[in-house]
Amino acid sequence: MSAAKAPPRKAAPGVAGQRRVSASLQPVESPVEKRTKGLLGLAQLGQGLCMGVGLYADAAAIGMHFPAIAPELAQIAEGKTWLMGPIDFLIETGPYAAFVTAVAPLALQIAANHGVIDASRLYAQGVRPPAVLESEMKTQVMQMQANMMREQQKAMEAARQAQQDLEKLLADEAA
Repeated sequence: MSAAKAPPRKAAPGVAGQRRVSASLQPVESPVEKRTKGLLGLAQLGQGLCMGVGLYADAAAIGMHFPAIAPELAQIAEGKTWLMGPIDFLIETGPYAAFVTAVAPLALQIAANHGVIDASRLYAQGVRPPAVLESEMKTQVMQMQANMMREQQKAMEAARQAQQDLEKLLADEAA
């Protein structure tokens, strides 16, 4: 007697050929690691603010020393609700944090445009001197105007050519 063969295994639901990865295989960040990363992000924000108001030495000090402080503070906070709560609140990443991160460069640029902050202090954050932006925008507007004039000239030339063609056809038909 021959051995019976087992039925073929059914493919997992989803896209054919795509392997499913178990959630347990993906690295999970511990609360301490999450707090450390969040605190480092807050430190970068603090550095940016210091640079924005011209406190370069303070910005440098934060950059030099806070990377050693963040993991220690995150570790100390573990199990201490009175400390974890405020840290977790400040570092919460969600739609609001992403929105603030997305809006911050625009807000900083507008503040620089109106003289509230010095753009040269925030160049690393993407803030550019208002005069540069104004010149670039004027250049773009002039380029658009020149392109429109070229298009208008082409359209007028095409209209002239069409008029000549029509007049020639009418003359040929009359003859």
